[in-house]
Amino acid sequence: MPGFLAFRELPLILETVKLLEHKPELYMFDGNGYLHPRHMGIATHAAFYLNTPTIGVAKTYFRVDHKTDYTEPEQTAGSYTDIIIDGEIYGRTLRTHSGVKPVFVSAGNGISLDTATTLTLQLVGSESRIPIPTRLADLETHTARSELLCK
Repeated sequence: MPGFLAFRELPLILETVKLLEHKPELYMFDGNGYLHPRHMGIATHAAFYLNTPTIGVAKTYFRVDHKTDYTEPEQTAGSYTDIIIDGEIYGRTLRTHSGVKPVFVSAGNGISLDTATTLTLQLVGSESRIPIPTRLADLETHTARSELLCK
């Protein structure tokens, strides 16, 4: 159900975090932070439990209300447009490579949108438009799902 990703996935994430030997200084989520109808996407929600800065980077736009859309940034890498709803900046549409679909960046907690944007750009590799941490997690999820379905 759109808008309730944290309720499905956050318990698993928190259990996984307990297994880490080293505590990360930042968590990046394949989902939203402040760019959410209740300003509480998975990245924002998780920050309260993790007590660590979080960023949400979504591959698709999650419309906050039924009338608000985003403006496409220029086609060059690093271009962005802010997503403004009722005069408030909720997030950012970011082009990570020239000529590719944009991603949607929003602060979770403990980080500014400008810093979240800069870090997202720094963490994008040449092989994908999405940041390496979320790309690797996504690839691993697909692998694990395929293995479980073949059993």
